[in-house]
Amino acid sequence: MRTIGKFYKEEILCLPKKKLKKVEFEIYSSDIKIEEDLFGWKLYSGKEYMECRSEEEARYLRIFLDAGVREVYVPKDDEYLKEILPKFEKLKKKIDEIIDSYLYSVLDRNLRARARHEIYMEITK
Repeated sequence: MRTIGKFYKEEILCLPKKKLKKVEFEIYSSDIKIEEDLFGWKLYSGKEYMECRSEEEARYLRIFLDAGVREVYVPKDDEYLKEILPKFEKLKKKIDEIIDSYLYSVLDRNLRARARHEIYMEITK
């Protein structure tokens, strides 16, 4: 099974640098949500947010924000992003299910969150 890091390298980092936009996450909260307002899409992490050019970009960034990644490249081409996003979300969902199945027996919420973060740091390399 592919990891998030392998998917990222094969599908995103293979693109020329001029077709990528670098995004850095300043904050992290476990309360991540996407909302549309009059001016576009916003990705919220707690009370802080970042503006996104499309729903697809917000969904793409949410995956990395949830994994605890601090900086990431985003394809500038919206059509390419729409093409790869379903595969990426499916991969993330499957990884979450596997992690959750192993961490189910860990009752300490802080320990579970730390373990989850460490696992994501390994599979996003």
